Amino acid sequence: MSKTLEQKLCNRSLGYAFVRNVFVRPALYLYYRNVNVTGAKDVPDEGPVIFTPNHQNALMDALAILCTKDRQPVFVARADIFQKPFIIAILNFLRILPIFRRRDGGSSSDNNQETFDLILKVLHSQQAVGIMPEGVHSKFKRLNTLQKGIFRMAMQAQAGYGNTRMVKIVPVGVEYTDTRKFRSDVLVRYGQAIELSDFYDQYSENPARAFRQMQDVLSEKMKEIMIHIPNDQYYGEIERLRVFYQKQAAGHLGLDSRKAEDRFQAQQKIIAALQEYDRTNPDEMSALCLATKNYLDIIERHNFRDWVVERQPYSLMGLLGRSIWTLAGLPFCLLGMLLNYAPYQLSSIASRKIKDPQFISSVQYVTGMALFPVYHLIMAVLLVIFVPCIWGKIIMPLLIIPLGIFAYRYYLAIKKLGARFRFWSGKRNKNPEILEAIELRKSIFGKMEQLFMNE
Repeated sequence: MSKTLEQKLCNRSLGYAFVRNVFVRPALYLYYRNVNVTGAKDVPDEGPVIFTPNHQNALMDALAILCTKDRQPVFVARADIFQKPFIIAILNFLRILPIFRRRDGGSSSDNNQETFDLILKVLHSQQAVGIMPEGVHSKFKRLNTLQKGIFRMAMQAQAGYGNTRMVKIVPVGVEYTDTRKFRSDVLVRYGQAIELSDFYDQYSENPARAFRQMQDVLSEKMKEIMIHIPNDQYYGEIERLRVFYQKQAAGHLGLDSRKAEDRFQAQQKIIAALQEYDRTNPDEMSALCLATKNYLDIIERHNFRDWVVERQPYSLMGLLGRSIWTLAGLPFCLLGMLLNYAPYQLSSIASRKIKDPQFISSVQYVTGMALFPVYHLIMAVLLVIFVPCIWGKIIMPLLIIPLGIFAYRYYLAIKKLGARFRFWSGKRNKNPEILEAIELRKSIFGKMEQLFMNE
């Protein structure tokens, strides 16, 4: 007899664990260059838990939890993707349920009652769920207002246990170096669990007040473990300065900028320092942000990144030497492209059709996970057939993925080499904007040094 959806969601699934561990998790660790995790050991391995991550990167936010903590959480997704029976079957297997949103045409909360009932049964079965408490994803690195529905549902789950510690909300901060790029980095920070029993008495007396208090507590805990830039006026400048100056800030704070967690701490300190600077010295903050804006405008016009200016001056001999060294890797790059280019290009084409930038990496990840294994299998069979050496038949199939990563890094190295040549040429020819960018950066970093020295 086949299991009902409720039975499947309320119990751990071996099939789900197999798919996650064999396909989903390895694909995530290939898609991202570095997946760094903190606090996961402090999250209960059993019992009812509600994971509440910030929401900046569509599907990838859920995968960040799924692949870094050995639970099988039930997530919710917008109902408009639950259209065809085949899609519904896949989503249900992945433990994803529909949620209707008013802006998408969802008529009333009655449409969500079945999903809420299932989630409550999952929690009462000592399993985990994952809910994005902001309700919407955003390109801005800040926490939006949390929806109160999650607290209502959470307290309904806790109600059966009264003051006994049982249901927990675990805030999760997910930070990406770039939400749209393959082989970027992701940092997943699990925060301290919030015990729902601590709010039960107040909930019994005044539910609305309890929900507001829970909302405030969760908001503060989430802001502690994510990048949160509340400043509207200078958001863009602060967002870039926290990246540009993170290495120097880490040094001032005695942190190691090579470690993701230390970089995060340095960035939080930069944001806090700039917020305070804006409060106490608004005119100087305005001047700093104007210089930053002008600097950003120049490097963007010339298609440079900050590191290009940071690492100058460049010499012609040094650039030619780097070119020769880079050229030596060309055969390996071409081989890596041959073995990986088709699925990579197809996934890139699919992502270009996406209007919402926050869905780009999700589309790349899903299409890549579907296409790469098939293409790699075909390439492996062809290598076994046509490579004459027995050792080649064994080794070459094992090098398909490493060569693909090498080819992508080689492509980036070529782009960086070109940027270095263009900057060298511009500076040599005394391009006024290049010279201005150098002086602006010195001025900006000088001001940041003063700011941190006075902390």
